[in-house]
Amino acid sequence: MIRWLADRLTVVSAVWLAAGLAFSVFVIWAFAELADVVIEGESRAFDRAVLLWIHTAFPDWFEGTMRIATALGDHWVVLPLLTMAVFFFYRKGWRLSATLLLVSTAGSVVLTTVLKALFRRARPELFDAGYQASFYSFPSGHATVAVGLYGMLTLILAYRLRGRARWAVAALGVIVVLLIGFSRLYLGVHYPTDIVAGYLAALLWLVCVGAVYALWLSIRGLRASESRRDDR
Repeated sequence: MIRWLADRLTVVSAVWLAAGLAFSVFVIWAFAELADVVIEGESRAFDRAVLLWIHTAFPDWFEGTMRIATALGDHWVVLPLLTMAVFFFYRKGWRLSATLLLVSTAGSVVLTTVLKALFRRARPELFDAGYQASFYSFPSGHATVAVGLYGMLTLILAYRLRGRARWAVAALGVIVVLLIGFSRLYLGVHYPTDIVAGYLAALLWLVCVGAVYALWLSIRGLRASESRRDDR
């Protein structure tokens, strides 16, 4: 039985490694292509057209909802939420989950800060929505942190839940991440390519962190099986 589990673990680990590597290569390629398009100015017409369409297509009363959504990616919401989640996981005995959530979120912040300083893209000034944002535009920090925090939080909770609860948490996590990204477009502080780039950058980081998480859970399961066998 233990040998079968060890063989299965090896196969699962190999599949995860191959899938993660393939996905990482794709994300890196997609981000590089998108960055090249932005640097060359080839996305300017598309970015402007999408922002202006959003500005004219959605009603003014939608602004309140968008400000709430964008606040979910602000530091004054992210930091307390991250602290409470890490503390809760730690008290529940989910120490690795707490560590991974912290690493995922902090890594997303560092990654987007470095990339912003590298590309130095100015923020759009197509219309005034009464909302001010600082620092550079590409990639979107809110989009990156949304995946790093809410994406990882969704993965952790969905893994530990079963049935409809798992799918409900997964759906809610996706909605929150997408809503935060869209809110930045509605408020006119990011171009669409900024949002996509933020998602891509965070996905790459999340895959790396998630792979470590899945591998650790597999190893822990194998060790638990070995321990039960030794106790017999």
